Amino acid sequence: MGRQQSLAVSAAAALLFLLSSSSTQAFQPAPSLSSHHHHHPLASAVAGNEETVQVVTSPITGSETNIKYPTQRGSEVDSRKIINYNTNNDSDENNNNNASPLLALRLSHILFASKELATQTLDKLTAAEWNFEQMATSVSNCAETREEGGSVGWLNLSENFNDTTNIISNDDNEEKNPNEHLDLILPPSARQYIIDTPSKPGDILMMESNRGVHLVQVVDVMVDVRKLSYIKARNTKKKKKKQQQQLMEGEGTGVKVYSNDMELGEQKVGGTSRQGTKLAGIMGGALLEQSEEEVAKLGLTYKIETMGCQMNSADSERIEGQLMSLGIRPLIDDERNNSDEEEVTTTTTENNGGLFQETKTNRKSKKKKPDIIILNTCSIRDHAEQKVYSYLGPHAKRKRDGEDVTIVVAGCVAQQEGQSLLRRVPEIDLVMGPQYANRIGDLLEDVANGNQVVATEASHIMEDSTKPRRQSSVCAWVNVIYGCNERCTYCIVPTTRGVEQSRPVESIVDEVSELVNQGFKEVTLLGQNIDAYGRDMIPKRKFSDLLKIVGSVPGLERLRFVTSHPRYMSLGVVDAVADTPTACEYFHIPFQSGSNSILKAMGRGHTREKFLQIVDRVRQRLPDAAITADVIVGFPGETEQDFLDTLDIMEKVKFDTVNTAAYSPRPNTPAADWDNQLSEEVKQDRLHRINELVLQHATERRARMMDRVVEVLVEERNVKVPTQVMGRTTHGYIVYFDGDIDELRGELVNVKIDRCEKFYLAGKRTDEPVQ
Repeated sequence: MGRQQSLAVSAAAALLFLLSSSSTQAFQPAPSLSSHHHHHPLASAVAGNEETVQVVTSPITGSETNIKYPTQRGSEVDSRKIINYNTNNDSDENNNNNASPLLALRLSHILFASKELATQTLDKLTAAEWNFEQMATSVSNCAETREEGGSVGWLNLSENFNDTTNIISNDDNEEKNPNEHLDLILPPSARQYIIDTPSKPGDILMMESNRGVHLVQVVDVMVDVRKLSYIKARNTKKKKKKQQQQLMEGEGTGVKVYSNDMELGEQKVGGTSRQGTKLAGIMGGALLEQSEEEVAKLGLTYKIETMGCQMNSADSERIEGQLMSLGIRPLIDDERNNSDEEEVTTTTTENNGGLFQETKTNRKSKKKKPDIIILNTCSIRDHAEQKVYSYLGPHAKRKRDGEDVTIVVAGCVAQQEGQSLLRRVPEIDLVMGPQYANRIGDLLEDVANGNQVVATEASHIMEDSTKPRRQSSVCAWVNVIYGCNERCTYCIVPTTRGVEQSRPVESIVDEVSELVNQGFKEVTLLGQNIDAYGRDMIPKRKFSDLLKIVGSVPGLERLRFVTSHPRYMSLGVVDAVADTPTACEYFHIPFQSGSNSILKAMGRGHTREKFLQIVDRVRQRLPDAAITADVIVGFPGETEQDFLDTLDIMEKVKFDTVNTAAYSPRPNTPAADWDNQLSEEVKQDRLHRINELVLQHATERRARMMDRVVEVLVEERNVKVPTQVMGRTTHGYIVYFDGDIDELRGELVNVKIDRCEKFYLAGKRTDEPVQ
C-alpha cells in the first residue's frame, strides 16, 4: 500500500472514530454523461418561472419604479430560481453572442471512500461542529487538494459534455475542454452534476464519481456584471461620426471624444488633439497595469455620501475599497487645486481724499472638487427620491458646465428607480443597486468608454476581490446575509435589496480573522434579517451556530450583530450570546407595534406575546443586557388603543433605545395603497408621545450605571472635547472620559461612571475591576 493510500485509510478510520451518529440524508448520485443539459441552471431561465422584471409607475413618486425581485407575499424567494441571468441587452458587444453572465463557480471538496462517511460528515458540517477546510485537510482522500484545505479552484460553466471538441487534442487550433485541468480532482461526471444542479455560494453538494464520494462546497460565483447591465452610449453613432469628421478636418479642437481603449491625454488625429477623460485614463492604467506613480499623476479623487442604515455603511466601505484599488483616492476636506488654477480676489482702497488708490490682489488656489461623486442612497423614509435629486443638482450643473466629473448613484433608491434616474438626471453616469457595491470597478469600465450604465438586475453576491476601506480602525462591519425574504406590507427592502443570500461560514470566518490580524477589536455581523442566516443554504444552517464559530476566532475581543426579527429569532440565539464570551450583551429586535392586529396587518409574522417571550429569555440569561428596537406609529388603520398597546409593551420592556418613525407610504408596498391612512396630525401626535417615553426609559436605563465600573473599548476622540476619548460598553452605551486618543485607541479601559445622561455616560479611568 502506497503512502497516500495509507494516509487516506488512516484518515477514514479517524473519521469513523469521530462520528458518533448516523444520518438519513438521501444520497445523490451523479448523472450519467448522456445528460443533454450542459449549462448551469442559473445561467438560463427556470422552466415555468414567470418573468419577474417589470417597471411600474409609483403612486407615491409618480416615477417609473424598477422591480427586479418578486415582491408579493407567497412569491418565489429562492435565489437559485429567480436569479436566472437572462440578459436584456441586445447589443452584440455586451451580450457576446448571448453567452451567460454566470461564468464560473469556485469550489472546495472533500473526497471519501464511502457515502456513509460523506453523509455523516455533512451532518457535522451542517451543525457547525466541524469546519469544511479543516475537515478537508484532515480526512480528505484527495491528495491533490488536501494540503490546500480542499480548494479546487474555479469551475468554468461553459463546459459542454456533448461536444467532442472538449476532448483533449494535440491540434493547437482546436478548442480544448476549459476544465481539463480538473480531471484528476473532479472527474467529468462530478463536474456535470455540479453544473446541472442549481446552487449558490454556501451550498454543499454530494455526488459520486470513479474517485469516490465528493462533498463539494460552492464558495463563490464569477459573474460578468457588465453583461447584466443596461448600457447606453452617451454619443449616438451619428454624433460620433460628426465629431470624428470634425477632428479629421481640424475643425473640432476641444471636442471631447470618449476613447474606447480608455487612453488619457492627447492623441494627434489629423493634426488635431483628441481629449479623453480622467476616468478613462485611470481605468486604462488599471487595466494595463501601469505603475502606481503613473496612475497617481492623474490625481483622480472621489467623494462618497452615505444615507441610511449600517448595511449602506458597509456597502460604502466596499465601494471605497474598489475605488482605491484602482488608484482613485478620497478627496480631503478643504483640499486645494494646484497653483496654476487660482482664485483671484482684487481689493481697491482710496487714500488722501481719493488722490491715491491702492490695489491689492490676493491669489489662492481654488478648492478642489471630487472627480467622482457617489451617492449611496436609502429609500426607507419618505421623500427619499426627492432628496437624491436635490443632492445631485450641483454636481449635474458641474457636468453641464463642461467639467470632467463622474456621477454615480448607488444603493436602494438606485435599485428602486433604475433607468428613470437617467431620464430625470441625464448627467448621471452610473446607477447601481446594492448587489453591485463590490463590482463598481467593472461597471466604471463602460462609463470610461463614454456610456451611461444601469446595473440593477438580480445577481448573486460575489465575494470581495478587494478589501473594504474601513471607516474605523477598531470596529468593523461584516455582512453575513444580504436581502430579505419577508414581505412586510410597509417595507421596500425586498424590492431594493432582493432575496436572502447567506455567505458561506468559511468566508465570514476568513474575513473576521483577517480583521483581527489587522488589529480590529470588534466586529458587528450585519443582515437585514440576520436570524434568517443559513435558511437559504443547502443544507440549511443556523445563525446561533455562526455566532459561536465567529465568537471563537482567536484575538477577537467583541462581537455584535444586527438586525434581529422576532419571527425568526430563536431562543438559541439568546443562549449563544450568553455562552459566547466575546458576544456583547446587546440585542436589537424591532417589534414595530405592540398591537397584534397591527402586527397582522403589517405582515410581521409574530405576535406581541412572541416578542415578550424573547425578552423574558434575554432577561433570564443576561439580566443586564441592553435591548433596543424599532417602532412605527400611525400605520394605516392604527387605532388609539393599538397605539396604547405599543406604549404598554414599551413600559413592560423599558428599552435602552428605540428608533421611532411615523408611517410613510413607500413605492411597491401594499400598505401604500390602502384607503385607511391616518392624518399627518395624528401620526405626529403619536410620534411625539412615544418619543417622550423613549427618552424617559433611555434615561432610566443609563441611570443604573452610576458608580459602576464598566469596560470601554476606545474608538475615537470626543469631537466636542479634544482632551477626551469616546468608546462603548458591551451594552452599546457611549462613554466619554479624559485620555489621549493616540495612546488609547483600540484599548479596553475600565471606567468608573460618574455621570449619566439620556444617550451617553461619562466617567474616569480606574484600576477597579468591572462590576
